[in-house]
Amino acid sequence: MSAKDNQKVYFGDKKVSKESKKDGVENIFTKVSENYDLMNDVMSFGMHRLWKKSFVETSQIEKDDICLDLAAGTGDIAKLISKKVKGKTIYLCDQNNEMIEKAKERSLDEGFYQKCNFNVSSAESLPYEDETFDKVFISFGFRNFSDKKGSLKEINRVLKKGGSLQILEFSAAQGKNFSKLYDFYSYNFIPKIGDFISGDHASYDYLVKSIRTHENQEEMLELFNQTGYLESTYENIFKGIVALHRGIK
Repeated sequence: MSAKDNQKVYFGDKKVSKESKKDGVENIFTKVSENYDLMNDVMSFGMHRLWKKSFVETSQIEKDDICLDLAAGTGDIAKLISKKVKGKTIYLCDQNNEMIEKAKERSLDEGFYQKCNFNVSSAESLPYEDETFDKVFISFGFRNFSDKKGSLKEINRVLKKGGSLQILEFSAAQGKNFSKLYDFYSYNFIPKIGDFISGDHASYDYLVKSIRTHENQEEMLELFNQTGYLESTYENIFKGIVALHRGIK
């Protein structure tokens, strides 16, 4: 194992090996898969639905674009993309098999299965050829990657030249008073609500802590620049609770 592979990364608020984080995230999302959409409602006051809609609407998808929904979860982003493309051009990829199964169920129930391809894989080793995709989307999953820089390089590999990466993720709230209020809500209420909903306090506690130890807006921008993306930008949403980062290959 190389020194790079053995580098410690945050899992919640603790530093662990990359492999330990990967296993830990896998276990957590297996546990929360049944209540994943409800979890996002709790953590974002229900606003994630509007943020995701805007995320896709502003991405300038063309009808012939081949799109990768990475860390696809239950497929809500893919459903939005499906309204803009023709043919079987959406690829949903998640490292958690239970999540992909939920996405398949959703796509069948909600009528967009025929436009989708499904894969179970980590973001660090994608099962796609070089320069496959016009657009890659990651919605509230990037902070859980065990090797963020490695993932960005791998995404760059599978993007076509001129293709875009767009990441919607919880970020650093702006303003001292607002940050304090957000912290109070996050630490004191989200794990308790998660416990009430699913009897799983620990997973929701992790999710709150994973937001606080994730790179802030400027640090994310630097990661984009370090891994070869051009014209990298970010936009704060809801006073920085969420940020939308974009970069071009």
